[in-house]
Amino acid sequence: MQPRIYTPQELNTNWRELPGGMKAAPPNQRAMMVVSASRLSTEYPSIAKVFKANGYITGHFGKWHVGPVPFSPIEHGFDLDVPHVNTPGPIRPGHLGPWPDWEGENVPANKGRNIDDCLADHAVKFIQENKNHPFYMNFWSYGVHVPIQARKDMIDYFKAKKATSGQNNPVYAAMIKSTDAAFGKVWKAVEEAGLAEKTVLVFYSDNGGVNYGTPQITDNTPLRGGKGDTWEGGVRVPGFVIWPGVTKAGTTCDLPVNTRDWFPTLADICGLKNLPKFDGRSIAPALVGKAMEEKPIFTYLPQYGHHGEAPVAAIMFEGWKMYRHFFDGVGRAHRYELYNLKEDVGETLDCHRSRPEVVAKLSNLIDAYLKETNAVVPALNPDYKGAIKGEFESIQYEVLEPMFKRGVKFPLLVCLEGDDNPAYAEFHKAAIQNRHPVFLLSVKSPTLGGESDPNAAADRICALIKKVLQEYPIEPRNVHLTGEGKGATGVWLLAQRHPELFAALLPVGGAGSSSHLAAIKNLPVWAFHGGHDAVAPVADARKMDEALKAAGSTVAKYTEYAQNEQVLLDNVWDNPEVLEWLFAQRQGMPQKPAAAKTSQVVVSDDLISLRNGVTGGSADEGDDDYDPDETVLADLQMAGDGSGGR
Repeated sequence: MQPRIYTPQELNTNWRELPGGMKAAPPNQRAMMVVSASRLSTEYPSIAKVFKANGYITGHFGKWHVGPVPFSPIEHGFDLDVPHVNTPGPIRPGHLGPWPDWEGENVPANKGRNIDDCLADHAVKFIQENKNHPFYMNFWSYGVHVPIQARKDMIDYFKAKKATSGQNNPVYAAMIKSTDAAFGKVWKAVEEAGLAEKTVLVFYSDNGGVNYGTPQITDNTPLRGGKGDTWEGGVRVPGFVIWPGVTKAGTTCDLPVNTRDWFPTLADICGLKNLPKFDGRSIAPALVGKAMEEKPIFTYLPQYGHHGEAPVAAIMFEGWKMYRHFFDGVGRAHRYELYNLKEDVGETLDCHRSRPEVVAKLSNLIDAYLKETNAVVPALNPDYKGAIKGEFESIQYEVLEPMFKRGVKFPLLVCLEGDDNPAYAEFHKAAIQNRHPVFLLSVKSPTLGGESDPNAAADRICALIKKVLQEYPIEPRNVHLTGEGKGATGVWLLAQRHPELFAALLPVGGAGSSSHLAAIKNLPVWAFHGGHDAVAPVADARKMDEALKAAGSTVAKYTEYAQNEQVLLDNVWDNPEVLEWLFAQRQGMPQKPAAAKTSQVVVSDDLISLRNGVTGGSADEGDDDYDPDETVLADLQMAGDGSGGR
């Protein structure tokens, strides 16, 4: 019977939940994911319950996305919940009213009104009614969050301003201005009630800005990544504290903090009694300028992310940031990445091979954390088969999907390995995808160098490539071919047999022959060779380069290293210029100059200036009904952890 071939559409179907907290995974994913809780149990000692038990009035205003009744803010200890609706973003129809699901606010007077402005009015009323009583209040803004909407007059205000960076979308800027105005209205009510000197306010985001979509609205430069992943662009967020008479205006604190630290911090500041065991710790000493010992900060996302990345556990400690990608490495072992944030905040240089002692130390801390928290961890997927295996059983190969999925077509990089597939492709997977979202097709190809009929083997691999082009969202004029050792010999052969498939060649440590010249001379080739390569002597590699140029090739390059093959590989794949050159090639398409990179700046010069501050990081667990195929322009949830009462 013909083996089953899975299409990308079939692989996106809903998964079955299994015993042990796992989900059955489709056969192209290496790990089974952990089932995520979609409701916050009311058995937990929430911050509202603790404050209420200590005599505070409690109110929640804005976004709530951890369960409807009986898991609403009311069941979690809040005396008041406005608008009392469980949604991942603004309640329908969005940022501009009226709102049918908001009791009392589905009125003509709210037509075109901003939701945060209306929310602020309710918060102001709460402050006025409780100014003579201690209160704790969440103001969890609906901005800035999809859908991308704002009042026309505010959009026009920013259209008239001259943009100076990539942060140049007038609608998004108008949304930020609306959110700022709402925060300003709430704090002004605190001042007018005579409570400013008795109030502590915490401003915090729950995730970084969305850095994908067409057009891309937000830019987290110089940070890598954005909402939905664990890179610094997804978890490093703006934050500040106003504690009049205690925090010093205009100061900053370098101590890394996390959302879990705010509960014990506010409880400490307010002198609450009968406290539960906290996950975090009080950072109140740091807010008054005292030194505090740094503690590890963990981010745990045991699911395939919004952008297709593997389940991951990350740790930030002592200036390092390390990622453990579950079962995403060679032979389905865990894959690690390590970055020195003090020198490389953009996470561009992976140090995990050069600093194994740091990897071991941080890995032990991750293990201890997962054990201490009794976390459910991902498991190997017993049904893993890769994709489109059926008709190519004689070829050992694997298709690795790109980290980012944006509804567009991606390049395909075909890696030919002479020995242990898929080690070659996976060894370089992180380096490639750090810079370019790209499909990887890893193919074991020693037969191309020694089989009695290597041409037939080459044709079969090319048939596989064509099938991959049919099954996946790949730009057919953007297929790149590389290989090392015997795989490099295969590069020349495949390109000779089917030059129409490839946009560029990158043979590493191997050389072609004169028989390949006619087909290859018009393809961009950058050949690399090591001085101690046993597969192809240096003289052969030099002759091939000379022959290509003699045949009229104007797109051939040749680089030679004196070191051995392993050093050669490290030099090739750690060189950003190589990747930039490779992915700049297009079949039948003129090359375009690279767009100038922009720096991140504040989009509005009218932001409310509340200068007391402390910065920190937060992990966003994502929206459980988020649709990665939805047209998302931008998404930055502001003020995720509210402002506290007196």
